[in-house]
Amino acid sequence: MNRPALAVKIGTSSVGRPQTGINQADILIEVRVETITRLMAVFHSQDAVSLGPVRSARSSDADILANFGQPVYGHSGANPGVLREISQGQSAGKLYELRWDGLPNDYWRIADRVPPWNLYTTTSNIWDSAPSNLEAPEPLFEYRGEGEALPSGAEPVPGVEIRYLGGTVAYFVWDAEAGGWARWQDGTPHVDMARHPNGTPNPDVAPVQVTSANVVVLQTRYTGSAACSYCPEAITVDPDGGVALVFTDGHMIRGRWSRPSANQPWQVTDNDGNPVRLTPGQTFIVLPGGDVLVMVRDFAEHLLKNR
Repeated sequence: MNRPALAVKIGTSSVGRPQTGINQADILIEVRVETITRLMAVFHSQDAVSLGPVRSARSSDADILANFGQPVYGHSGANPGVLREISQGQSAGKLYELRWDGLPNDYWRIADRVPPWNLYTTTSNIWDSAPSNLEAPEPLFEYRGEGEALPSGAEPVPGVEIRYLGGTVAYFVWDAEAGGWARWQDGTPHVDMARHPNGTPNPDVAPVQVTSANVVVLQTRYTGSAACSYCPEAITVDPDGGVALVFTDGHMIRGRWSRPSANQPWQVTDNDGNPVRLTPGQTFIVLPGGDVLVMVRDFAEHLLKNR
């Protein structure tokens, strides 16, 4: 628990799925890149023996990473302008960069994927290369104690549909048996496929659907990136913030998020102004900038029955 957070950029396109190692992340953050999305997989309490596919950085990343103090950041590179932004983020104390070309022995290409969706690593490799003076992160959220009730404004809901600008569509459905929100992407169950440390598939372990204890939707404004003419940039530092919807324990809590500066993490409050307290477990944060629709029960039941 004394180690820093580790964040690794993970691809989500169809040629990069299923991913490996993301179910071990404490927090998954989905952000727009061009017409698709990418994940920021943030680790602290667990390790992933194989993790990928590792993809490239974007202008949104430095401010997102600053939510976790100064985390270690692994990625597969970027264009020169974005690399300058990441370097500036490191100088500002928002991250510590350990990308693939600086650690040639700690990232590798796997044989059953085509480039660039075939770059993999393991969390221990990157953590072992980080300087010893990086500090552990503060908790990003508050959590309910055992038996603690949800706030009175919490509404039971069967699921939520996220429509990202650019075309990616994600479903999260409350799976009471699993105690979490099972995820679909572009119509198919979103699964994590086990691989051996060398990256070869592990047929002895069945794929496991991504099912998070919490889904935190932060409606986010996107602008054009100054470093990439065709890249959207998420505005995640905003004192006025925006609408927040928190899905936890089969319920939705309406509220808002705000973040006055990059030195402060997201603050998520309910409509009464109280901090939203989550269920202990993995949290999936989505930054859509598009439509967010509460799911009808028949459709949620159909997805669970036919996955």
